[in-house]
Amino acid sequence: MFVMATWGLNIVSVKYLTLHMDVQALAAVRIVIAFITVTLIIKARRGRIPRLGRAELGWVALAGFLVVYAHQIALVTGLRVSSAANGTLIMATSPLLSALLAAIFYREKLTLVRISGALLGLLGVGMVVVGSGARIGLTGWGDAIVFVAVLVFVCGGLVIQRMSRSMDPLGMLWYMYLAGGLMLVVHAALTPASYQGDTWQMTWWPWLVLLFSAVIASGVSNIVWNAGIARLGISRAALFVNWLPIFGLLFAALFLDEHVTPTHVAGLACVLAGTWLGLRRGAPAAGRNAAAKT
Repeated sequence: MFVMATWGLNIVSVKYLTLHMDVQALAAVRIVIAFITVTLIIKARRGRIPRLGRAELGWVALAGFLVVYAHQIALVTGLRVSSAANGTLIMATSPLLSALLAAIFYREKLTLVRISGALLGLLGVGMVVVGSGARIGLTGWGDAIVFVAVLVFVCGGLVIQRMSRSMDPLGMLWYMYLAGGLMLVVHAALTPASYQGDTWQMTWWPWLVLLFSAVIASGVSNIVWNAGIARLGISRAALFVNWLPIFGLLFAALFLDEHVTPTHVAGLACVLAGTWLGLRRGAPAAGRNAAAKT
């Protein structure tokens, strides 16, 4: 629940920060600070960063590209033109996508109920996008990019589940942030807008919001999230994402003065109902599989 609350607030924080920083620089700085945070946590626990073989390095690079680089670029780019309220609702499709992709890649049973849940969840997202009154050239594309951010994050979760068989969550996250962070830094370095003076001359409050986003939401929370995936699997851990839109809508209304419309509420209801339908029969199956392995 702590992870969902911080992630819900993080969407609002990133939306706020896009008004003050170039999006490429924002993505890079957040992950660099998060990488430093994870390194300090490992050192504080007197842990060692494990050495990886060639095959493990390939998986880590893939996870870093999906969860860190591609997800961060898509998220900050999408939230720049989308609203935080829309972003949280679209991210609520994560459990549903996790269940569907787990069925494809990990052969979890895909039933008619689960398919119906997927369609209902997508209907909810469609209601949010269409009901926002946005023109397709602006917020509509922002919503689509946020959905891509969710998709690559879920795909990265499948890779994390695969990696967790042989890696500690802390060491896994350290290598992911190292690989993805290097990609983000190179991307920002090659983007002329990253060197604009306004990006680096913010007042103290945006910098404080940035530290929260990087240290708590991207550092500490992702350690807890990776540990949850390693223990429960991506489809079961994603059940907790049901709380993300609730926290996200609340924080968007409180801090960004965004209006929560009846369309948002209806879309949220469809997304949560679709998620419940899609996962209510997946958890027992996952539990049986876990028991069979012990």
